[in-house]
Amino acid sequence: MTQSKDNLEKTRELISEESMKDLLTKQLEIVGSSGAFVWAIFFLCVTPNILNGFHVSSYTLLGHLPEDQWCGIDELRNSNWTLAQKRSISEHELNSAGCTVWDWDYQQLSQMSYEAALNYTSRMAAIKQPTVVSCKAKGSYEYSHPETTFVADWELTCERSIQRTSAQVSLSLGKFCGSFSFGILADKFGRKTSFTLGAVFFVVGSIFCSFSPWYSLFLIGRFALGAASSGLFYPAFTMIVENICLKHRSWMSIAFSASYPVGMILLAIAGYLIQPWRYLQLALTIPSLLLILNCYLMNESPRWLITKQRYDRVYQILFKQPSHYEVQPTVAPATEIVSDKKTLEPIPNDSLAKKLKNGPLKSIIELFANPKVRKLIFTSYFMFCVTSLSYYVTALNAANLSVSRYLYIIATGVVDIPSYLVPVIMLRYTGRRITTMFLFMWTGISLLLVLAVPAGSTTWIVAFAMLGRFGISATYSVVTLYTAELYPTEIRNSALGTCSTWAHVGSISAPYVVDVLGALGWYIPTTICGCCVLVAGLLTLTLPETGTGHLSDKVEDAPATIEETESKPEKQ
Repeated sequence: MTQSKDNLEKTRELISEESMKDLLTKQLEIVGSSGAFVWAIFFLCVTPNILNGFHVSSYTLLGHLPEDQWCGIDELRNSNWTLAQKRSISEHELNSAGCTVWDWDYQQLSQMSYEAALNYTSRMAAIKQPTVVSCKAKGSYEYSHPETTFVADWELTCERSIQRTSAQVSLSLGKFCGSFSFGILADKFGRKTSFTLGAVFFVVGSIFCSFSPWYSLFLIGRFALGAASSGLFYPAFTMIVENICLKHRSWMSIAFSASYPVGMILLAIAGYLIQPWRYLQLALTIPSLLLILNCYLMNESPRWLITKQRYDRVYQILFKQPSHYEVQPTVAPATEIVSDKKTLEPIPNDSLAKKLKNGPLKSIIELFANPKVRKLIFTSYFMFCVTSLSYYVTALNAANLSVSRYLYIIATGVVDIPSYLVPVIMLRYTGRRITTMFLFMWTGISLLLVLAVPAGSTTWIVAFAMLGRFGISATYSVVTLYTAELYPTEIRNSALGTCSTWAHVGSISAPYVVDVLGALGWYIPTTICGCCVLVAGLLTLTLPETGTGHLSDKVEDAPATIEETESKPEKQ
């Protein structure tokens, strides 16, 4: 065996590095156009994104407010009163959903019949109204169907209701941290490595959420799920873009995005069939074990391996056999002898602030130093924040609209699927600016029309909410493309990165808008989003069109107004 290996090493054909790159790139174009290689990448990358769709709206099913809640008075537990009778005494004319009760001597009342207690409390209330105290001072919270929500397990209600929202905020914070950390890992250590780490986070986070006895550990699990969703999404999407030919890349990218709402639809079906929240979370955890198979079958991205000069591994993946080439490293040209005395002088050390200004912070500073770019970036920040806010508000708003949460999630998923196709057609005929403006206006008007519908007309309310959902989902796919084309090459990545940060500000704010402001009025979340989206649509009119011109490379060439774009002569 050793001798055969030595013979193979001796008979390896010499090839230059550039020739090897050309050979591998051409073979990648061939295998990336059809066959098992294409479909393997497609299924291995798309199926995990369905798992990501599980957790977009899982909070709506796992952490919904109980349908009915009351205060169980300790002294009245052994009385022969019915539940309705107990509540009529302790919560009479209190609209606090069991959070507060009247401060009666319940030990004394428990010795009476219900009729005698009712007469006694009526007479005493006419003389002097008793004080109102917290339910915890007299008993404990009780719920109808407590097994269906984690709210009952950790009493996340009344004065602790804001902590319920933390479950969704933890998921959004995880996405925020995962979006840049997994991106860096994927560029440095490889797409498969980043994907595998995301899969580990997903499985561990799911297990924490399923079996956690403490709410703090549950939140850690939710954070891990959020981070994992970025770890699965970005490397998988990059694998498709890097290795699939242009012919299949467009529809595969759309199918990749459409797998997200498929996960939402499956979530609603599972939630309807499995009512206890821990069993539902476990049902969402079991499919994640299939990620082990994905990680085993998935190869590293050949294009990334080429950039890292790991040519033998790329050859093995593309040709299904060991490489018989030996790459000759490119010889760097000899360094010229320095004859100028000035160049031999020591270079003065710059200050730390100057190094940062001309180094890592240079592109960030240029976003705000140039007045033309500064106008673009503030508009982009608002657009991203509002788009993300509206996207998540429309996903989580079932309770405020008084509609079945299962039907609402299914409707949201069904609406999302065609929303990825409409922008493709519109962008081809109307350009970036008009398409973005139209979709913003569509979304804003649809969400504000909810105000014109009577509170009891649930069907019409949900219909307009879904029209808004359709618009904002379509807008999400357009805004990223539009923003990428607005900025010069020198600062494009920095612009997209900071815009993504503001998008996460919107997603983190969404559960508070739904839970806190929605409690003040069911129409407030959709009204806030509708107004903000309309403003974003009007601001879009101040941006230049990017679909018909050339992309700028230098910061100085970036147009900030429509007039500048139209007055700038096109390059021939």
